[in-house]
Amino acid sequence: MSRFGIASLENIDKEVDSITPANSKRSKNSVWGQFQCFCKERNYKFEKSSSKDELANMLKDWGFNMKRKDGEDYKESVVKITWNFTAKQLQEFYYKEHNVKFDPFADVEFSSARAARDAKRRNLQTDPKKRKLSSAAISKQEMERMVEMCDENTPTGLQKKLFLIAGYELAWRGGEAGASCLHHFSQEKNNEGASTGRIEYNPVVTKTCQGGAKKLDDSKWLITNANSPEICPVRLFKKLLEKRTRFITSDRLFLTANPNWRNISSKGWYKNMPVGRNTVSTWMNLLTQKIGIDTKAVKITNHSIRASAVSNLAKERVNEEQLIKLTGHSNTHSIRPYLQMDAEHHKRIVLRMRNDSESRVVLNSNTTSSSSDVFSRGNVHYNNCIFNFK
Repeated sequence: MSRFGIASLENIDKEVDSITPANSKRSKNSVWGQFQCFCKERNYKFEKSSSKDELANMLKDWGFNMKRKDGEDYKESVVKITWNFTAKQLQEFYYKEHNVKFDPFADVEFSSARAARDAKRRNLQTDPKKRKLSSAAISKQEMERMVEMCDENTPTGLQKKLFLIAGYELAWRGGEAGASCLHHFSQEKNNEGASTGRIEYNPVVTKTCQGGAKKLDDSKWLITNANSPEICPVRLFKKLLEKRTRFITSDRLFLTANPNWRNISSKGWYKNMPVGRNTVSTWMNLLTQKIGIDTKAVKITNHSIRASAVSNLAKERVNEEQLIKLTGHSNTHSIRPYLQMDAEHHKRIVLRMRNDSESRVVLNSNTTSSSSDVFSRGNVHYNNCIFNFK
């Protein structure tokens, strides 16, 4: 009996196809379809006799002249992704159909095509509407103001308050709130089986929230905030569970509010229907507008919660190795886009350069943000450890 597997090549292909995200398949088909329309309009042919120079000119033209269906330019980041998708698919097409091999990413014949793609991107980077922008971080004070606006005695207010606090302390990704389910949370118990008061959070999630990934290597927790019970995430989470009646079978964390929740005869605060992910994705933007932030001047998305958590903790001198334990990144390079400087952070740096007395007061103050008590002062408690920054 062989010690090796017996899966056929056909079954291997099926397994590979089954784990490919649906969005990737749709994007691949969409890009190839647009490229075929472009080639038809330009009278380009996919012939076996086509030389590398001819194929390079095809990609060069496409790289600089691709447009959306409405005739507008793509964003600069989309130009790179689309061109790379197209080049890879053209490479695969010629190998499968004509047994012709070439590498549009390395062959010298395609250098001008790659240069055309990069030139188009540089042109688009001059347009604020087209260049890539990261989700902006907001200050801890602005986060507090948004939390204060959420009335937890209403169905929507309770969910948005938990969304803000839990999302901040768990450093949720942009789509993580809309994909969160009850089975991602569990009451933590000690070795004797008694409750610790903490709620463990460990979702099965990918960047696109399409599933198929393993659980996070390290759990995170909602931790009781004894100093400020009004913003305690554990209390809010339990209150949300109490408002779910026996009629609710949905596993999703955030549910559609019942418009008749005030009526005595109603079936409770929530319907047995999740809030749409597109609706959840607007929560952060709408809340920041209510506190006066101009969301047309800065990019605010649900991912701003994650950026805010990382930026604010970094200002309090929590080092990058500890930050990636919170965010779940594999290395410190991945969190650098989140480290955004605001006026106050810049002031601290300048004062430190000047070595002013004010600098020593600001920089040596014991003002640390805690993953267990994000809106109060104190030590940083994380993963059964206490970090004391002085």
